[in-house]
Amino acid sequence: MKSNIYFSQLEGHLIGLPENKKIEIIQDYRRYAEKNELSGENLINELGTPRQLAQKAMVEYSIDEDTIEENNSLINGEFSFSHRIKQIRRQFHLLGMIISFLMSNIAWYPAMFLIFMGLFLMTVLMVIIDLGLVLILFIGLYQVFMGISVFGHHHAIAIFQGGIGLFLVGTQFVGWPIAGAMMRGLMSLLMRYTKSVGLRFAKITGVDHE
Repeated sequence: MKSNIYFSQLEGHLIGLPENKKIEIIQDYRRYAEKNELSGENLINELGTPRQLAQKAMVEYSIDEDTIEENNSLINGEFSFSHRIKQIRRQFHLLGMIISFLMSNIAWYPAMFLIFMGLFLMTVLMVIIDLGLVLILFIGLYQVFMGISVFGHHHAIAIFQGGIGLFLVGTQFVGWPIAGAMMRGLMSLLMRYTKSVGLRFAKITGVDHE
């Protein structure tokens, strides 16, 4: 395979990357190939196929971008809802990309399975916690309503039921933030593992040219 064809195919596989980053990646590997006089089969043996090299470059770029975004968020103290949505989208994009690349090689199936299991367990836990908090909220509101309804006849019972109800409703102000922090912590652990798998995949797939 001629070098021009190789790098043309490489560019075609670099899907979703900014144009300036595509140019930078291609130029870097062109220089590496020229410096080491690589062409034809030697080029593929050294760098992998264009598709493999593109996977390596895309994984490394996406992981670097996510890490930079996370560090900037911590430095700037960004905790807004819109920032959180953006973070979730970025993380799931990275997860999906790494999983899709792992699917191309059966040797990476165990790691991919662990990622899927992590996502599944997080989803189940999130559903259980959310349903539990909503149930507690409804029970609390019911207790408050029942306390009000019997207040004219049984003051002690009304105060007791109302107190329990207000307590249960009040737990929402603590429960949701705790649940959110716990899910963010679990997602952070999953992303660390996924990134480590992605970096190992990139290292084995291609070659460090710097």
